[in-house]
Amino acid sequence: MSLYTTPGCDYSDGESSQVWHPGSGGPKEGHLRHSEITKYLMLASLWLVLLTGCGHGPAGKTDPDERPAEPIAWPSENGKTHQRQGCSNLSGDATPGASLVFALTDSVAPGLAPIPHNPSERLVFAHLYETLINVDCQGNITGGLASAWSCTEDSTVWVFTIRRGARFWDGTHVTSRDVRDAWAANQGCPRRGDQTPLWTWFNARAKTIKLIDETRLAIQLPEPQSRFPLLLAHPATAISVKRDGWTWPVGSGPLRLRASSPAPMPDLDCLPNPHHPKDPIWKKLTFRVLPGADVRDLVSRDVDLCLTRRLDAVRFYQDMPGFSTATLPWNKLYLLVCPPEKKAVPWVELAKKLEPEKDLNLVAARHWDEIVFPAGGPSDCPQLTGPISRRNNANRDWNLGDANLDAQTIAYPMNDPAAKALAERMVALGADNLRAQGVHPDALDFLLGWQMAGSVILPSDQHFPTGCLQMATLLGRAAWLQAAAFRTEISPSHQAENLVQAENQNRTNQASPTVNLRDQQLVHPLALTHSWLITRGSWTGLELAFDGTPLLCNVGTDPTGGHLP
Repeated sequence: MSLYTTPGCDYSDGESSQVWHPGSGGPKEGHLRHSEITKYLMLASLWLVLLTGCGHGPAGKTDPDERPAEPIAWPSENGKTHQRQGCSNLSGDATPGASLVFALTDSVAPGLAPIPHNPSERLVFAHLYETLINVDCQGNITGGLASAWSCTEDSTVWVFTIRRGARFWDGTHVTSRDVRDAWAANQGCPRRGDQTPLWTWFNARAKTIKLIDETRLAIQLPEPQSRFPLLLAHPATAISVKRDGWTWPVGSGPLRLRASSPAPMPDLDCLPNPHHPKDPIWKKLTFRVLPGADVRDLVSRDVDLCLTRRLDAVRFYQDMPGFSTATLPWNKLYLLVCPPEKKAVPWVELAKKLEPEKDLNLVAARHWDEIVFPAGGPSDCPQLTGPISRRNNANRDWNLGDANLDAQTIAYPMNDPAAKALAERMVALGADNLRAQGVHPDALDFLLGWQMAGSVILPSDQHFPTGCLQMATLLGRAAWLQAAAFRTEISPSHQAENLVQAENQNRTNQASPTVNLRDQQLVHPLALTHSWLITRGSWTGLELAFDGTPLLCNVGTDPTGGHLP
């Protein structure tokens, strides 16, 4: 799948590094030289014939067909902004040496690591296991386990170099073979299946990854992807190894566990990883795992920090002496998806009557008129077609036979209270014969593929750093979605007056699947939501990953004794 078609790129950590920001189009210089890539690939017996003609272009040469990327738009309280909000709350210098307890209300299972299946696992695993690439809350890309990466000028072959001295918790060196084997294992991780869509673009089990030496590996892509490193910030690409005698998979992140560390019971005590270049400033960090707990009950559990989306919990702590709350970035979008074979009910018209700020009193919600976020311009997403998620049979534990799904039914994931509230509100706005039906969350793609329900409420978490990757993920969930997004005919209401206008309209439709999906009333945004961070006392030094996940290495007490914004 071709995600981007802008020219190639070269990145590295250190004094000569080039920092690339999403939307910039990527650097024009610094391609891996043809002689260098040939040498590397000869060492690995790698596809030399594919590199014929892949020379280095003149310095500063600009592609005449490339259009400048449009500004990225993020949601704000009052509309849209080009600067993402909520990234810097609790930022600043902190007093080192604190002991902190972070409470989590989802399960955290060692057997599922390093791939998170819920927000709590995402938070824990982000500290224990590393991806090759890191992207922060503002979209800045830096090295993680990789210290440098380069590509051929056509962006089809990428070489990644592992950070010098990178070691797992047990002291063994991280090798290129460890990376390749970890990706192959992650691709087959149970319970994720087609919910881990990145493997549809990048098949870790195919013969596309070659080991150059102990610290370098090359990846051959089927089509140019000049921003391929962004894909490797996805948490499903985190690296771990199995070790005899260890309860948890062994990682290389800034936090480590002991070989004897059990599953949380309920506490999981983390130690600094002495082999990692980023030393935490705190003395001790404990994740207190309390699945299903009401966040309001944590006031008596000696907890310093916790996350929640529930407004009732936020209001509770806002009135509680000694506690503060901080908003985190918007990072979860609810979409209404309407299969074309079930068009008897005008579900989109009902959706347009929703008022998220009023209709969702469980979470902080607002209207967002984009199908993905951040919203990039059409030139940022030249091609989004590719493999489709498929499943021939329904799992027995989904109980779809009892769901009685039809055109009058709106389906929603049964484990999501906000999705349920949206579905029930739309039913209340419609005719008497409409109904809402909760289904197993893993069954959503199956329902969409077979067009079993009149509409489906689809929660869309920010698993990728860019709107393009999120759009590609959405279109990969059903064949009819992808086909509808790239129709080429012009609807009667958009007839062109001349050939030039027709060509411009056609180009716009091809580059912006949002236009086609909306014109056909197949996908409609319902509401955008965010989490809150609740703290006991004053803390600072918090950093956030691209999806809003808190990063805790620099967290400590606020030396000024200040309060959260």
